[in-house]
Amino acid sequence: MNTEQYFKSISMELKALENRIRYLIHETHWLTDGEWKESILRQVIQRSCPQNISVGRGFVLTDAGNSRQIDILLYDNTQPVIYSDGDLVFIQPSSCRGIIEVKSTYSSEVYRDACKSISETAKIVRDSQPGIDIFVGVFIYEMQGTEPRVVLDVLKELTDQHHHKTIDHICLGQNKFVKFWEQCPRTRTDDYNHWHQYRLCDMSFGYFIHNLLSVISGHRLVRNEMIWFPVQGKENNIENSVRRT
Repeated sequence: MNTEQYFKSISMELKALENRIRYLIHETHWLTDGEWKESILRQVIQRSCPQNISVGRGFVLTDAGNSRQIDILLYDNTQPVIYSDGDLVFIQPSSCRGIIEVKSTYSSEVYRDACKSISETAKIVRDSQPGIDIFVGVFIYEMQGTEPRVVLDVLKELTDQHHHKTIDHICLGQNKFVKFWEQCPRTRTDDYNHWHQYRLCDMSFGYFIHNLLSVISGHRLVRNEMIWFPVQGKENNIENSVRRT
């Protein structure tokens, strides 16, 4: 199995679908374009999810209040849903399995706002359900230019006061991917707590989605890592890293 080429095909598919609506609407309705991109990613994720996981958009509700609207919300459909209408859902924290903020194009301001929003939601879920393992991600379709240290510094700043705000996975266009490691990926030592930023040619979309599948399956995919991830791995392509305080 050529997993590397498979990952690149995921990028090609998402880019083709991303551009399809632009050919129809041009620059006249960018809100529609953004909603389309969220919908594309939901569809691609849903087709690989286990049957007990549904993918929608919506809110997490707690006694203390509700989250902001979440672009992509993964939830355990064997638990009750507070309210649903099409793909719009309102769920309790115990049902939550993943939250993703989706943006069209990277800028430092867009990135910071996206990280701030999803980190606040992560805190709501994790505070309500201590020990819960959820996927927390930011997915940006287009990355122009490079600001590697800015990317990691924002993640560190957001978690200085509260580790429940940790964002675990970030996709920055087709080539850049960020992952948070509690355990060192090389030595397997605990209490590592670093973000690594990687340059992965045309494979970051695939790494983002397959890491998501790994988290929602309880990390069971690592037992067959040769199937789910490219053989050469990511660590030889690391650009930068930073430790969470």
